[in-house]
Amino acid sequence: MIDETFIDAPPHRLAALFRDPRNVANAWPHVQATVTRDRGVQGAVWSVSGAMTGEFEVWIEPYWDGAIVHHYVRASTAQRPAPLERAHVRRWKRFVTAVKDTLEPPRRSWSFEGGQSERPLIEPE
Repeated sequence: MIDETFIDAPPHRLAALFRDPRNVANAWPHVQATVTRDRGVQGAVWSVSGAMTGEFEVWIEPYWDGAIVHHYVRASTAQRPAPLERAHVRRWKRFVTAVKDTLEPPRRSWSFEGGQSERPLIEPE
């Protein structure tokens, strides 16, 4: 499994957030994760066991004013893989979306239905 999400926040803030053990447990409650490679501002690699066994990686790639957060799963499952993979993807997307909503600056955006979002616009001074 691979996921990529752009977050408009400094890579060092993202790296600290993703390495915090409380956030790791929140994002991946179905596994026990142990950091095997701390790559500093570029992310980390975890050895995982539990519902999945193998390796999870978060690579933080600086991009424009923020970063692309790459999430790689190299793991196997004892259960039927499809339901577990879907559950993992849903948990990860909820987590990374919460990070995005928390760290990104407010801005005006538009919905596909044609309405303006509730997020306020910060006007340049």
